[in-house]
Amino acid sequence: MSEVRKFITWQPVLTDHQAFTFHELARQVGAPAIAYVMTMEDATRQAQGWADTQVSSVERRLIPKRRTLFYCYRQLLGHRKDVHIFGSAFQEPKMMGCLLLAMWLGVEFYLVSEPYSPVAQGYFSDGAKLAGRFKALARPFVYRAYALILKQKIAGIFAISKLAVAQYQAAGIAPAKLFSFGYFVPSIADAVTHPVQSSNTQELALRIVFVGSLIARKGLDILIQAVRSAQMMGHDIFLDVFGPGDPKAFSFEGEQVRYCGRIPFGKTQEVVASYDLLVLPSRYDGWGVVVNEALCAGVPVVCSDHVGAGVVIDKFGAGAKFSSGDSDALADLLAMLASDRSQLQVMREATVKAAKAMQPAIAAAYMLKVIRAPRGGKALIPSPWYLG
Repeated sequence: MSEVRKFITWQPVLTDHQAFTFHELARQVGAPAIAYVMTMEDATRQAQGWADTQVSSVERRLIPKRRTLFYCYRQLLGHRKDVHIFGSAFQEPKMMGCLLLAMWLGVEFYLVSEPYSPVAQGYFSDGAKLAGRFKALARPFVYRAYALILKQKIAGIFAISKLAVAQYQAAGIAPAKLFSFGYFVPSIADAVTHPVQSSNTQELALRIVFVGSLIARKGLDILIQAVRSAQMMGHDIFLDVFGPGDPKAFSFEGEQVRYCGRIPFGKTQEVVASYDLLVLPSRYDGWGVVVNEALCAGVPVVCSDHVGAGVVIDKFGAGAKFSSGDSDALADLLAMLASDRSQLQVMREATVKAAKAMQPAIAAAYMLKVIRAPRGGKALIPSPWYLG
């Protein structure tokens, strides 16, 4: 009987977005998963309300700041027969150095990668606008350089969103090495409820929730403008906004458009479950895990066509999409849903299948099929979350 190969992941920091999937990989393979990380907690993400991973079954080993490459070399050599998966490998030079060592040693390795951002808006804040524009122009050339180095040795890329697939193809990675993927968090038991109306005045209102950072990239200004327009058409619509940032930058007025603070880490599904609809109007979002959270809570999603997780909406019909930046199109869509609750109910029913497909166990099973398939057959395995 052949030895069971372990899964080794290399990450700047291990978050729940991927930790649950590695937990499932370990369970399905029957061997422990190990995560080598540059830091146990990330200060920037903590400022956004994130907490340490809830997954204790994946052993995390801290990569030392001194003699980093020597340490990585020793660990790669010790796990030469195992499967290595790099997440956010281009985020910092030391992690890229570990990736180059993996190539040199000839281990089997994959990337899990979002697309690079094609917009100038910051990922976590709205500062350094000039630098943001320069980075947006430079990223396609940088990724071509990465692809030139990686394309012969890499076993494959689990590409998060259709945009990531397109970008890596354009950069020179063979389509046979690209596998459509996402981020996955589990459904929380008892999170699914029927929408709860907070007052009699909202009995027939469309209750919308936004969860995300209060920054330009997330498009909250577009959503508020669309809600105001739909209200002016005569529709009863309430919008509650949750997330870190400065609410003074947005026009929160009265009871119909409210800022409600932050949601405690791990409670998103529970909070979102009491609404009719979640809207994610991002100008750009590599994936958008709040889409997972909403669907797992049984709540339909409206998102822009620049949200990576919108592929799930396309696949299962558990919501709708609009053209990014088009507040008029979003207003018309919200007005339609406010006046036609039957359409909203169809979307809500579709969340059941969507939520089942987005569980980490499904993601791990797909990963295993791809990794275990012969080289020529990996790309033939259909992704559970994408059309076609």
